[in-house]
Amino acid sequence: MTALYNECLRKGRFPQNWKIAKILPIIKPGKEYNLDPSKYHPISLLNTEGKVLEKLLIRRIVHYLYKTEFLNNNQYGFTTQKSTVDAAMEVRQFIEPQLERGWGLY
Repeated sequence: MTALYNECLRKGRFPQNWKIAKILPIIKPGKEYNLDPSKYHPISLLNTEGKVLEKLLIRRIVHYLYKTEFLNNNQYGFTTQKSTVDAAMEVRQFIEPQLERGWGLY
């Protein structure tokens, strides 16, 4: 497996068959007897080896970004241990002193 992954990285591309997904229509709950085509929710099943390689690549990239400090401290999306709540709290900490001074937001 390692040799295969290293070959993919060296060439800079995934094998073509790893990009093909099987699409399965799943019936939405409560709509089993409905004739409307919108009752189906499609899911795509991808190749397991491709998923593993993608996860390894993401981990390498994220490790590099943290190691080299390329990420901005204000980056919240797609960042581990940071959430929308953290971003909202940061905004609140920025705004509260202004409100306490009576400046308002208008």
